[in-house]
Amino acid sequence: MTSKLAIAALAAPLIAWAWLAMLLTHELGHVVAVPLTGGELAYVNLYPGQIPSTLAGPNPRPAVVLWAGFLSGWLLPLLVAVAVSRWRSMAPFAWGWAGFCWLAGGVYLAFGGLERYADTAQLITLGWPGWPLVPLGLAVAAVGYWRCRRSWPEVVKARATGRGVVVAWLAVAAWVAVQQLLAAKVAVAVQG
Repeated sequence: MTSKLAIAALAAPLIAWAWLAMLLTHELGHVVAVPLTGGELAYVNLYPGQIPSTLAGPNPRPAVVLWAGFLSGWLLPLLVAVAVSRWRSMAPFAWGWAGFCWLAGGVYLAFGGLERYADTAQLITLGWPGWPLVPLGLAVAAVGYWRCRRSWPEVVKARATGRGVVVAWLAVAAWVAVQQLLAAKVAVAVQG
């Protein structure tokens, strides 16, 4: 039987990593979409522990850039989960993360209109009607929640050991270090 302390010690790095990786996949959609739609990147912040942001100037297709964040935040984790499913030991983790991304991204789409600078509010400002964004976001969030409820208990059951906890914390530390380097390189490239 897995102790509550081991579960908590494992949950903390898993949640931290899932959050950081979710934010990164969402923001990378914006970063890639700006030049693909004829825009120019003016500022990009991908640093872990900070709110990621992408500013474009000019941005001839702002709605496409906004949707690219949502779509990459949902599709990249899904593609990773499908690819990783070959390895049975990693499949629950990958599907749990994909579910987390869908849950978080769906909630963000559904309720982001309440925050002036959120992507949903910007879509509404650009003329998108708010009423279909809420049910779409809630549907995506519901699928994500279902996926999380299926996958995360299996991850915890398999990994809530002393070794699993240490590996999870080391993996988060490595992720933060690599994301820090990536964020610095992207920031220099955009400013350069």
